[in-house]
Amino acid sequence: MPQSVSLSVILFDMDGVLVDVSRSYRRAIQETVEHFTGRQISANAVQRYKNEGGFNDDWKLTHAVITDTAMEIPLSRVIEEFQRRYRGDNWDGFIAEEEPLIDADTLDALAARADIMGIVTGRPQDEAEWTIEHFGWTQYFPLVIGKEKQGDRPKPDPYPLNHCRTLLAAAGRPVDPDETVYIGDSVDDMKAARAANMWAVGMVPPYLEAASHGPLLRERGAHLIIEDAATLPDLVDNFTTRVALQTN
Repeated sequence: MPQSVSLSVILFDMDGVLVDVSRSYRRAIQETVEHFTGRQISANAVQRYKNEGGFNDDWKLTHAVITDTAMEIPLSRVIEEFQRRYRGDNWDGFIAEEEPLIDADTLDALAARADIMGIVTGRPQDEAEWTIEHFGWTQYFPLVIGKEKQGDRPKPDPYPLNHCRTLLAAAGRPVDPDETVYIGDSVDDMKAARAANMWAVGMVPPYLEAASHGPLLRERGAHLIIEDAATLPDLVDNFTTRVALQTN
């Protein structure tokens, strides 16, 4: 670890870090599974799939759960039913009920410390951009890498994070990995950050148990674990010390 770390690039996952998705994406998974199978799946069961890794895409996770019940449903039908609930007819589905996990004061403080902030998310690009505009965050995140910009290499592949770095370099803003942090809530986020040689900060969202999820993220590569986005400005100011404390 460098003797002193100055974080100039702060990248975020969206779901579970910036936005509470316990009653939106997670609910859409549960209701879509029940629609096709007639069976209810618990929030804990959904999280177990997430913890296995490889399920950054909630459409594919939903399809996997349905397939595991021995039902053969085309992915396209699963996506259609999922989106009918999540997005709704005119952005009036579960997405409209989401709540932020970070406030404007925290974003202001982070923006004052970083050269640039961005989002690298598995959400479709238009859903990510709608959410940013909905919460009034446009000025904070000039760079947004959504699902379509990742091709067939989503997290835990480091490609989305490396692609972000490539775009910044092409815009004349080269990124030093030692000065870049990615904040995510899943094992795939931690793996991707590590593989991209960035600092990995694990966020435990309020709908998960810190006592179990924090150690899991640490095991999968997190340098630091936080439970509240409001602590991020202090973390950025004292990053080297915080990493040393959690490592020892």
